Amino acid sequence: METTHRPMTGSQRRLLEEIFLAVARLPEVPVKEIIQGSHFLAVISSRMGICSNMWRHSQDISRDDRHIPESAREVASLLVHAPADFPDAPAYAMAAINSLLPVPRDTVLLKAQDLIRKQGQGKNVAIIGHFPFVDDIGGKFRNFWVLETHPKEGDIPTETAAEFLPQADVIALTATTLLNGTCADILNLIPKGAFTIMLGPSTPFAPCLFDWGINALAGCHVRDTSLATSCVREGLPFKPSMGVEPLIWIRDRNSLST
Repeated sequence: METTHRPMTGSQRRLLEEIFLAVARLPEVPVKEIIQGSHFLAVISSRMGICSNMWRHSQDISRDDRHIPESAREVASLLVHAPADFPDAPAYAMAAINSLLPVPRDTVLLKAQDLIRKQGQGKNVAIIGHFPFVDDIGGKFRNFWVLETHPKEGDIPTETAAEFLPQADVIALTATTLLNGTCADILNLIPKGAFTIMLGPSTPFAPCLFDWGINALAGCHVRDTSLATSCVREGLPFKPSMGVEPLIWIRDRNSLST
């Protein structure tokens, strides 16, 4: 999946600032625990928030506690005010944001790939990030493009996004684009009227993302904190069996019935 960091543009900074503002006015909550593994890290405050540990896959996962505040809101602020010598800051910040944001009442228990399959029938579908499900999604799409920084067989390099995204009717982008500096630029390439989904366990239930043209937020809710803690610590890949449930918050619920 997309992991290469790019310099933050002005529009990317505005996007991240708006996401942080979604928690900035919430009551202060202390960080109860931080769990770090080789695939994901988690912050427990109001609830357990998970984020991809994208810079540390298969690397040393030791933690630099000098940079981690005791307040969840202060950790969240690292999304826009990260120390230059703390490359993991965006991931800690997003995990903290996910631990603070409440799960919206009108979320739907649904996997992102099922929504992509439903919305994409007979249409051009583009997915940014080679998620495990892309090889088996089985939708009857007009065209199906997987854009990836490190392309596998059949994938398209992300450098060609400007060629393919304007042609897409349904776009699904990994939430790690919020962490690597690419999200705002990608959203600028999406044509008006396209159905856009942000997906992955890092996805925040931040209402401002709807204002940026995203139609559905496919994130997750940790229902078994003890099990999820153990799975994150062991470095297991993301699966519902790690104590989480896939939830989708969608701007227009009618999209689920069309």
